[in-house]
Amino acid sequence: MSLFDELKRRKVFKVGAAYLVVAWLVVQAASIGFPAFDAPPWVLRIFILIALLGFPIAVVMAWVFDLTPEGVKVAADTSGSKRLFAAAAFLIVLALGWYFYGQPSFRKGDVATPATPERNSIAVLPFANISGKADENYFSDGMTEELLNVLAKVPQLKVVARTSVFQFKDKGGDIREIGRKLGVTNIVEGSVRRDGPQVRITAQLVRVADGFHIWSETYDRKLESVFALQDEIAQRIGAALKLSLGVAAPVAARAPIDPQAYDEYLKGRALLRARSDLPSAIAHFKSAVAKAPEFAAGWSSLSLTYEVSFWYTRMTPAVQADFLAGAAAAAERAAALEPNAAATEHALGNVARAQFHYAKAEGHYLRAMQLDPGYPDVREDYAELLYEVGRAEDSMLAARQLVELDPYFVVGWVRLRDAASALDRREEVDEAVRRIRAINPNNWAGKFGLLDYALAHGRAEEARAALAEIEKTLPSEAASVRQLLPWGLREPGADGPALRATLANAPGNQASTYFVARQDIEGYNADIETRGAVLQAYYFANLYSSKPAGHAMLRDPRVKAMLVRYGFPAYWREKGWPAGCRPLGETDFECGIDTAPVH
Repeated sequence: MSLFDELKRRKVFKVGAAYLVVAWLVVQAASIGFPAFDAPPWVLRIFILIALLGFPIAVVMAWVFDLTPEGVKVAADTSGSKRLFAAAAFLIVLALGWYFYGQPSFRKGDVATPATPERNSIAVLPFANISGKADENYFSDGMTEELLNVLAKVPQLKVVARTSVFQFKDKGGDIREIGRKLGVTNIVEGSVRRDGPQVRITAQLVRVADGFHIWSETYDRKLESVFALQDEIAQRIGAALKLSLGVAAPVAARAPIDPQAYDEYLKGRALLRARSDLPSAIAHFKSAVAKAPEFAAGWSSLSLTYEVSFWYTRMTPAVQADFLAGAAAAAERAAALEPNAAATEHALGNVARAQFHYAKAEGHYLRAMQLDPGYPDVREDYAELLYEVGRAEDSMLAARQLVELDPYFVVGWVRLRDAASALDRREEVDEAVRRIRAINPNNWAGKFGLLDYALAHGRAEEARAALAEIEKTLPSEAASVRQLLPWGLREPGADGPALRATLANAPGNQASTYFVARQDIEGYNADIETRGAVLQAYYFANLYSSKPAGHAMLRDPRVKAMLVRYGFPAYWREKGWPAGCRPLGETDFECGIDTAPVH
């Protein structure tokens, strides 16, 4: 008799099939029941392992024991026994391999992933754009972000920040693996199709532990009711999670919005997030609030875009004044419409900081963080403010909390690099630069962060070595730095008209590093005066984070006058003085007391 016939005779196939069906049903019941009783994830994994190990054991027992009219007997040995036992042993090895490979200690990489995700954690993956038009990605991305923001307002629900989830946009992959990398127990995914005034959204809630679809639904709505649709989806997700997590989604109803205004808003948000074509982003937000004057999020986004534009656009003094006025007006309008929104407080904080009212800005940022603890953008500005006023340790702590909240938020790592550089902590600087390069290889701090760090602390050979590495790995990027570094190190023959043009055209805050390295007070003051209020708030930090050169410049009366002009002593008298600075009576102060003055 063949092995196949023998397997049929001994009912091995029937036993195996029956076991698989029963085991599948029991595992499904356990995956629902265990979370309801607060069982940790490892309990379900062990339960599934036991179920997997039971299958080869059941098959072997069906082969070994024969059910006869006289009762259960041990079957006579046949030539197929060895092959069946070998197959059973192989299945046992596979089950054990699945279990141990799934343990955090056996996984490589993803060091920031929590070993045990919080039960009340969720990630909203970027919704797929199935409209057939690539230029409408802004709409599906915007819907994802809006739904994420609504869910973030649910108490006790931990929602992964936008930047982290958008790392998985258009990449596919197993939901369980993505959930593990994000450190969550639940994932929302879906698709968006827009056709004129109509929108169809399909959303589904997936449990990460086993990929089980807890809930799924398709919605067809008119665009004018898009807010109601977002709220409805959030409420349905909350209801689906309530049994296992004990949380619900008490979402406040929002007024309908003009579809064209909302479309303009989403286009502006897409450009703002990408830091791309910010003048067009401003135009889109202006169009949105013109069509929907009561749309507070449009006003706050307009204000935030005005502020961030200072980093990406060289402006005349007249344009700078217009942008500051525009930011202030938009923030005030948002405050009148929605005073308890985190984005409103964020915009008000940025305006106060641009007016050199740092203590007031800090208050707005703290309130925004209280209103929405999961809002990473305001945490980034808060860490930046602390760095600007010389509270480097506090800035480091705030930046560390930010990258723990949103590990893929590259600007959070930039803030951590800045604070670590000011404190001269090499390990943290190296860590931040590595993460910046991994997330966004085009970021300036990733390319030149190690060179700037060495130059800020007067380590000339280390700076030259960093430049050599840049020339080797990024030859097209090295031209301007190859020109600026010898000048910053006061090497003979390094000055000239071409270099002055390079300094004048350097984006953002980059020229300051070289002026400070040379202890060129007149040049530094003149350059930063052209950069606008947003970068002028860096006046003290550029000096404080450079030692000994910058610290020595702080003792100069010309620098002291600029510190007063930019509002730093007023903040310090209220909040405390940074190391190296101290008050002299009620009206005077001095800084740089830990170094010799500039000669």
